[in-house]
Formats: sequence, C-alpha cells, structure tokens
Amino acid sequence: MNLEVAILKPQCVVVCDVHHTEEREPQEALALGGRDQRPTEGQRTETQAGSRDEDEGEEQRQSCNCPSGLGAEPGHSAKGEQMSFEGARLSMRSRRNGTLDSTRTLYSSMSRSTDVSYSESELVNFIEANFKKRECVFFTKDSKATENVCKCGYAQSQHIEGTQINQNEKWNYKKHTKEFPTDAFGDIQFETLGKKGKYIRLSCDTDAEILYELLTQHWHLKTPNLVISVTGGAKNFALKPRMRKIFSRLIYIAQSKGAWILTGGTHYGLMKFIGEVVRDNTISRNSEENIVAIGIAAWGMVSNRDTLIRNCDVEGYFSAQYIMDDFKRDPLYILDNNHTHLLLVDNGCHGHPTVEAKLRNQLEKYISERTIQDSNYGGKVPIVCFAQGGGRETLKAINTSIKSKIPCVVVEGSGQIADVIASLVELEDTLTSSIVKEKLVRFLPRTVSRLHEEETESWIKWLKEILESSHLLTVIKMEEAGDEIVSNAISYALYKAFSTNKQDNWNGQLKLLLEWNQLDLANDEIFTNDCRWESADLREVMFMALIKDRPKFVRLFLENGLNLRKFLTSDVLTELFSNHFSTLVYRNLQIAKNSYNDTLLTFVWKLVANFRRSSRKEDRSSRDETDVELHDVSPITRHPLQALFIWAILQNKKELSKVIWEQTRGCTLAALGASKLLKTLAKVKSDINAAGESEELANEYETRAVELFTECYSSDEDLAEQLLVYSCEAWGGSNCLELAVEATDQHFIAQPGVQNFLSKQWYGEISRDTKNWKIILCLFIIPLVGCGFVSFRKKPVDRHRKLLWYYVAFFTSPFVVFSWNVIFYIAFLLLFAYVLLMDFHSVPHLPELVLYALVFVLFCDEVRQLIDVFFFLFLFAVWMMAFGVARQGILRQNEHRWRWIFRSVIYEPYLAMFGQVPSDVDGTTYDFSHCTFTGNESKPLCVELDEHNLPRFPEWITIPLVCIYMLSTNILLVNLLVAMFGYTVGTVQENNDQVWKFQRYFLVQEYCNRLNIPFPFVVFAYFYMVVKKCFKCCCKEKPMEPLSCCECRTTCFKNEDNETLAWEGVMKENYLVKTNTKANDASEEYVHPWFLLCKTPCVPSWQNVGS
Repeated sequence: MNLEVAILKPQCVVVCDVHHTEEREPQEALALGGRDQRPTEGQRTETQAGSRDEDEGEEQRQSCNCPSGLGAEPGHSAKGEQMSFEGARLSMRSRRNGTLDSTRTLYSSMSRSTDVSYSESELVNFIEANFKKRECVFFTKDSKATENVCKCGYAQSQHIEGTQINQNEKWNYKKHTKEFPTDAFGDIQFETLGKKGKYIRLSCDTDAEILYELLTQHWHLKTPNLVISVTGGAKNFALKPRMRKIFSRLIYIAQSKGAWILTGGTHYGLMKFIGEVVRDNTISRNSEENIVAIGIAAWGMVSNRDTLIRNCDVEGYFSAQYIMDDFKRDPLYILDNNHTHLLLVDNGCHGHPTVEAKLRNQLEKYISERTIQDSNYGGKVPIVCFAQGGGRETLKAINTSIKSKIPCVVVEGSGQIADVIASLVELEDTLTSSIVKEKLVRFLPRTVSRLHEEETESWIKWLKEILESSHLLTVIKMEEAGDEIVSNAISYALYKAFSTNKQDNWNGQLKLLLEWNQLDLANDEIFTNDCRWESADLREVMFMALIKDRPKFVRLFLENGLNLRKFLTSDVLTELFSNHFSTLVYRNLQIAKNSYNDTLLTFVWKLVANFRRSSRKEDRSSRDETDVELHDVSPITRHPLQALFIWAILQNKKELSKVIWEQTRGCTLAALGASKLLKTLAKVKSDINAAGESEELANEYETRAVELFTECYSSDEDLAEQLLVYSCEAWGGSNCLELAVEATDQHFIAQPGVQNFLSKQWYGEISRDTKNWKIILCLFIIPLVGCGFVSFRKKPVDRHRKLLWYYVAFFTSPFVVFSWNVIFYIAFLLLFAYVLLMDFHSVPHLPELVLYALVFVLFCDEVRQLIDVFFFLFLFAVWMMAFGVARQGILRQNEHRWRWIFRSVIYEPYLAMFGQVPSDVDGTTYDFSHCTFTGNESKPLCVELDEHNLPRFPEWITIPLVCIYMLSTNILLVNLLVAMFGYTVGTVQENNDQVWKFQRYFLVQEYCNRLNIPFPFVVFAYFYMVVKKCFKCCCKEKPMEPLSCCECRTTCFKNEDNETLAWEGVMKENYLVKTNTKANDASEEYVHPWFLLCKTPCVPSWQNVGS
C-alpha cells in the first residue's frame, strides 16, 4: 500500500482504535438472564466499558466504574426494538463508481473540498436505500443463561415477528441475522450539555465506499489527508499528565492538518479525553470547522439506544434526544457528547463488543487506497498507528498495521503491550521466543499468567512479526515527550513508510517532509551529495514552500539548484498575488494609498491590483498580442525577485522575506523600500499587534540597510555612493536616499558614508579640502577662481574652455549659492536699517523701492515655511473670530464701518489673547465717552441703552463669554503650543545628532534642486518653475525607458549599474557571512555552559528505530 500525505488541505483522520474485545463464538457468547440480571463472575466478558484489551485495567491497576457483567439493555422492550418490515425494500446497495474530482492547476489553491449540496430528502432517501441494520431471525437459546435468552444477547420477546427456532446449528450472525433498512439516523442532541451531532446505525457489512460517500458528499466532510490510528486506553481511568500532553499535541496536529478524529465514540478513558480536547479546541467557530470527531461504536453496546430509533411517523430527518446517564449501573457504553459524528455498527447482537473493528478496518483501508487525482502524494492517503498501553487487541492492531506497511508510533512508558514492543525494539541480540515471553511476563504478568499455551504462542508470533519490520516502528519516551516530539515522530514514521513503499518517489517524500516542516530529514535523506537536481524538479515544492511560509525549505531548494528567476513566471506571480494574498493587506494598502500621496505606495497598489484583476480573466489565451506585449514589458516581468519580495513583505512574512531579500539585486534599495512600505502600512492597521510587528520588521530592514551599506562603504567609497543614487522601477523609480527620507530612516541618513556623500553634493565640484574662507573670499574677488586659488575634485576635459568650466563649477556649487544668500541677506538688513534711519522720505526713492522688491522676494521664499504651523494658526484664528463675532453681535447693532468691524472682531480679540481684558463687556464700567451713537466720529459704536440710560446688553452672557475665551486662549491653546514645542525639543534632544544629520539632507537637497541663482535673483527661478510646470501640463513628454535591476541585459542596464550591483552582491555575501558568524558565536557562548553541566550523553526524545 502506497503511503502518501497530501499537503492539499483536505482533512486528516485520527482513528482512536479503542478496540473492544473480539467477537466470540456463539458457544462463548454471554449468557444473559434478563434485563436486571447481572452475569456471574465466570460469565464476565473480557472487556468492560468499551475496553479493547482484556487485562488493560488490571495492568494499570485502575478499575472501571461500570459493572463487570453484561446484561440485557434496560428498558429495551420488544416494541422499542421491533419494527414492521412488511413490504420493506431489500434492494441492493446502490454504488457510485465515480469519485468527486476537484480540478486544480499546477499552482492552484492548496485546499480541496468535497462539499456537495444535498437536500434533507435526498439524504434520507440515500440512507434508506444504502444503509441497513441487522436483526436476529433465528432464536438460538443460550444454555448458560438463566432466562430465555438467545445467543445474540436479546431475549426471545425482543426478536422480530416470525423468528424461527434454531436448535442444532451454532449461532453465527451471517446465517442467523438479516439486514433491514436502518431505523436510526439523523441528528443526535445530548441533553446534558446541549451538544449536537450526526449519527447512523449501520450493518457491520456496510460497504466502505458507501460509508465514505455518506461522510464526504452527504455529511459534507472534507477528504481526509491523514489517518492516525490510536490504539489502547479504553478503560474508564484517568490518563497520566504526560499522556494527556501527548494526546493534546496529537489533537493539535490533527487540527492544524484539518482533521477527522476517529475514536470509539464512548464516554470513557482515552476516548473521553480526546472528546474533551476536541471540545476545548472547538469553542471558536473557525476551529470547529477544522475538527471533526467521528466515533465508531458497536450498536449492541450503546446504553439508552432506544432513544436513537426513529419514530414510525417521522418521514424526514430525525433529531434524537440522547440522555447521558453516568450513574447508570450497567456494562453498556454511554456515547460521548463531544463527537460530531457517530457510526453505530450493528451485527444483530446485544452486549457483544468489538463488532465495529471489521468495518473500521475496511474504512481505513478504503481511505488509504482511494485515488485522489489532485493529490501531491501519488493519490493515496497515508496512515500512521499511534499506540499506547493496551493488551491483546492493541497487539493485534499493531500487527495488522505492520503487515499492511503502516508505520507505528509506540509510546514507551505508557505500560503493557506498548512497553513490551519498545523494550524489544531496543534489543541488540537476536530475537527469540524466550526473550519475547520474558518481556511479556515482565510487563503483563497477570495477563500472561491466565493465557493458555496456544494463546501465549500467538502473542509471541504476533510480536515477532511486528519486529521483523522494525523500520516501521518509531518509539517515543513518555517522560521526554515535548511539544515537537509527537509531530517529529509521526512525520518520520510516515516518511519511513513512504520511502519503503516508493523508493524512487522523491517528489512525494519531499512534499511530505515539507508539509511536516522536517528540514533535517529532507537535508539528510533526500538532498544528499550523490544527487543532482534540476531547477524544474523543484518548482512545485518551491511554490508550496512559499505559500506555506517555509523559509528554511526555500533556502534549501535555492542551495540545491533552483533558479528563482526562472521559477517566478508571470503565472506564478499572478497566483501568489491573487489566491495567496491577504484581502485585509490589500485593503490596508488601498487605504494607505488614498491617505498618503506617495509614489511607491501607488506603484505597489497598482502592482497588486493588476495581478488580482488578471486572475479574474477566465480565458487568458483570448488576450491579443498587444496585451501580451505590454505585460511582458511590465516592471514585474523584468523584476520578478523584487515582486516576490514585496509579496512577502506586505504580508509580514518575516523569515521568508529575509531569504528572498538575500537573492535580490539592489538589496540596499530593497531593504529601504521594505522599511518604507512597512512603516506606512503600520499607520493604517487597526490591529495594534499587527502594526507593532510591521514597525519591528521595518526597523530590522533599516538596520540591514545600514549594516550592508557600512560594509560596502568600508570596501569602496565610490561604488557605495553610486548605490545611494541608484534607482529601480520596481520601487517606483526611487533611489536609496529618497526611500530612506520618505521612511524617516534617520539612522541610515546619519551614518558617515551618507553624510560624506551629502558633503560632496554640498560642495559640488569644489574639493572638500578647500577652506571655507577661500571660497568666501572668491565671492568678493572673483578672478581668484581662475587662478587656482580654489581646488576642484576633477580637471576639465576641454582645456580650451578650462577657465569657463572653473567659473561654472564654482558658482553652481550649492555651498557657493548658500553663501551668496547669506551675504545678500546681510546686505538686505543693512539696506533696511539705512532706509529707515537715514534715507526715509515721504515719496519713496530708489533705495526704498529696492527694499520693497527685496521684501517681496523674501516673502515668496519664506511663505512655504508658514505651512508648518498653519494648522495651529488656523485653530487660533477660528477660536478668535468666533469670539469676536459673538461679542460684536451682542454689544452693537448694525455696524457698517468695516474698519471698526475688523477692529472689534479681530484686533481686540487678538489683544485679549495676550492679557488685555475687554472693558466694554461690563455695564458697570462702560465708558460712553469713548464711543459714538451716530457713527460719525472716529470711535466705536456705542451699545444700545434702555429706558434708564443703562447698557441694554445681557451681562450674564458677555462676562462668561470673555472668561471662557480668556481661559481657552491664554491657558489651554498657548500652553498647548508651549507643550508641543517642548515635546519637539525633547525628542530632538534625545537624538540630536541623527536629527541634525537627517535635516541636513533637506538643506543639501534644497540647494541641489533649486536653480543656482543667488539671492535676490532667485525670484526668477520661481518664475521659471511655474512656467515649466504649466508647460509640462500642456505638453506631455514621452516617458523614458526605465532601467532594470534584475536582468543582465545591455538594453536595460548601464554598464556601471551592472558593475555596481554585482559588487553589491559580493558585499552582501560578506555581510551575511559575518552576521551568521556572530550569531553562531553567540549561540555557542550560550550553549557551552549547559554542556558543561551534562554528565550523561544527550539522547533524542524520540528514537529513530529500524533505520
């Protein structure tokens, strides 16, 4: 049987194989004397309360709460069990030969579902036509029973009408029972806790294919991806804490894979605990959809099963009310309320356990052999057996699994047969019968002492057969089992079985290890030195590693020959951005684009939107050649690595993005671009934790950019400076400096290499070795420039124009332009003082006119600075005018003089802001000598008077209004402004050096980007910029073809860009080597003292058996 694990998200099956005691021969059947009669000591069955192993409770010295005997079901009347079957259709089970196939392209979604919509009536018809129950139709009296009881376990009165009497033949369910349409199916409601699930009573001969169809197509369960068969532990005892931890981890594994959890379905022992864990993990609706708990139990062993039988008058779907009576003293089982689906297997007997084992094994076999066309593991579903404790039935289950090439994980320390197998696995000597028997006596003394010689030989034979395939056994120690031990053991067991069955199917083995994230196994077992891999061989697993966020596997594939640039085709990128891109991230990206007028954000949003839009096209081949050509020259086609890096960054895939970043060209630019994107997205994320993660990752990439650029600058300053101005269209055409400034990466801007570059930009072509006083002297004595008084960084190429080149290079230097501005500003101040103090006339003369022109130029140059405090000034203005209008409207009526309106509404409230209290709001202090009633005098308008010649305005309004205004402006707003200034000063003081260097960039950029015209002629520069802007709006120029940074083609690269990026790649490798060396040294310093404390060799907590 081929064991393969599909990564595609169908669900896995966890089978709790709590095998009840095997079915007895009729002569050994339980003699039941009636409903209330309990069997004698000699009549007790091997298993109690659903136990699979006869001496399991004795070896663990824990007794079952249920009585040891098996009696007839209380309350099970003939009427409750009998049903008229005249005219019943005994039709053949209709089988559906085809399976529900789901289509999937190479890079389609990694999930599949068999969710098919059926109505309730169709479900009822399907069940009635295909599922049967069994009824005993030959009464065979049990001679051991005191009452008239058949060997099927039911009294004669409980048999159906027309039952024949059998006196000679031995009772056998195939001969003496008959199939009838099932009468128990529907929804089951547990009254004690309000749990609800589905159930069905079915014959033990039910075809596994029909049962699987019911589960998947009618009960809408997803296709299983893994079967974990758990054996042992059906007694009603408390599990050890370590065993609880192991099985809790097992349930977590099942949930993470999308699991079916298949158990015995009863409310005892291990099954009860698994149900409780499932309950705890299904509190959330999302998790409830991922965990399916299916219980398989014997119908004849279910307590209160009469409540599950449908009423005769019920035609549609039936809902049964099941009562869990934990205090009921009978040996029958209570169904567990935490299971979502219950399969109750019927062979026509009452009180006979383990009748469900045959059907369970057939179902497991069918699932494992079923072909799934879109599976990544050869179309098969793998199975692993998980054994703890147990007795005879557990031993038989393990033996059956090993014969079927099913790997087994055995928990050492859980007792009984599990410890026997674990101890035999560890033996280095030849396995003999005496050694096996010795181990049985050691771990199962009471059980072995009661066995006959033939039974003992059978046990020894089964154990030898198991140990012959020891490579399928994996042992974990219970006391050492941690969170990852269970996962590692299961994954390794599956891998061993997989590699045994298909030695040449490395693709399936690799996918299995990728699903379970077992990097070490993949590295040691698959990627060996004697294998050479082609890039095409690893494309499918590479895609899976990306969407499953397996950075270590991505790195492993890259190290073993995968060409990432060839892998990232347009189809792959479209699949990643459309079907494997978070909708929430896309929404946040759109919000950020609309909130911030940012070139990079707009570019990235268009990138993602185009991919998502193209994925919605049903017929991609219908696009014309023009569309294909445009798509081929798109930025992402030329920059696939950058696109993949952006995909990982936007979704906060921290480790994966780092691996991709190491493969990109222009990695300094990429790191700064990532920092910019993450910081911007963090501002619009509503989740505080997600925003914090984005900020943290952004700071990490800023640190990487700083450290990498430092490595580059220490090696070659000139090439490092070229990196600062290198731009790539994949990042919106921005360069490193622009992205660092937009992201407010002060640490990057403040590093020495960037500051030295800014200094070179500041001085232009003038050498930095030139003293500043020489440059300033040349401003006054211009001929010194051509006399070699000032040195330049390079010499002119044209010697005939050498002098002209010197003058142009000198006067276009940003430092020279800045010096000119300082000199002319000082001249402006001197002229301003001269005009006001010595040459001020009633009619403006030439110096005063020049002064007016200079003031206008200064105003144009400084008006942009007012924008910085515009918001706060606007707040002041609104509050001030609100008070002024209210005050004027209350005190005076119909003032038409604009000058006095302005004075009363704006000027006086402005003075009140600085402490001058208005005197005209209080009637007791109002002075009429300072106002006019007619409005003809140069005084404010007087207030209206009443009949007593007193001010008419309400003082209860004016005085509180003034108080509120003075309180708001003088205390709140002014102090708020002071607090804002104080906070800014405090923030700057903490990082004053970085802040100063960061602000220095803007000064340098301002004088580098403006026209090199000194003050006051800069006004012509502004006029030129306005004209140029208008010209661009009217006449659009043809855009230039941008340069590419990801492909080495001469049509897209300049030679110096190729050389610079290649050199940066070398520096990046050096940087990564140093970083990894430091990390390894730090880890060794941390681990070394721990090894000094170890006195015994360290052993793994799960053993690699039989390799």
